Amino acid sequence: MCHSIDLDSGGLERGRGKGMFDRAEFMALVISIAIEALFVGIWGKVRQLKWRSLILVASASTLVTHPILWKLFTDLSPYFSFNILVLCLETCVAIVEAVIYKLTMRYSWRSSLCLSFAANLCSYTFGLLFYRLQ
Repeated sequence: MCHSIDLDSGGLERGRGKGMFDRAEFMALVISIAIEALFVGIWGKVRQLKWRSLILVASASTLVTHPILWKLFTDLSPYFSFNILVLCLETCVAIVEAVIYKLTMRYSWRSSLCLSFAANLCSYTFGLLFYRLQ
């Protein structure tokens, strides 16, 4: 039995339909947003930048990219090794999020890429540790 979170009605439903997340997927999304937002917020605060705006941008970009990453990983995992798939998909996500930082925050390409890769590395590392501890 698979329980999903129906984001349209706010209730738990069996199965998976339009607008629904698997419970594990939803928790991974929430944790990823929290970790990446915390990381970029601290980075922005230390560098005396618009850290509140940066947190919003990081949260929104993770909200967009994470479900796509999850779907692609699920669909492609039978065809590729875990390490290759993670490397390729996480790199693509970090690049997309770097473009979002560049366009919204007007950071240099170097800063945008470094920030995005570092935030995603934190989130991915936490996910690995969390998974191993279960």
